[in-house]
Amino acid sequence: MIVKSSVRAAMAVAVISVGVMQAGCESTPVRAFRGARHYAAGTEALQRNDDALAIAELERAAVLVPHASEIQNHLGIAYWSDGRPHSAQAAFEQAIELDCDNDVARANLAQLMRSDDLQGDADSDTNSDTVVAAKVEDTNRVNENGE
Repeated sequence: MIVKSSVRAAMAVAVISVGVMQAGCESTPVRAFRGARHYAAGTEALQRNDDALAIAELERAAVLVPHASEIQNHLGIAYWSDGRPHSAQAAFEQAIELDCDNDVARANLAQLMRSDDLQGDADSDTNSDTVVAAKVEDTNRVNENGE
């Protein structure tokens, strides 16, 4: 009798443990769907020049869908617009690493490298005219391509 109750208790603990562990897991389609929602919200925030919200949403999207080059590209634009050119450079480079055919990310990186924004040691200086031009050009391309 004691053995049976011990076995039942052990099984109950195992079932509860598995349930708790699985509660934190999401399927890939669910993560992709949530990532797409954050990506869309971040892109909309970029178009409204709300850099802080754009960064927050795009960083969430990047965690949920780490293999999406477009998310990294938009995150780079948001960082650059927010005066964080070194973070922007890293995001553009990540976008290109994820998809070597991402010509928009490649163009954004080239434009950033030609700008004076990377001259300082800190992510504090930015040329807002260059960033705005890059942002408008990139978001227009994304909307035209439906991505």
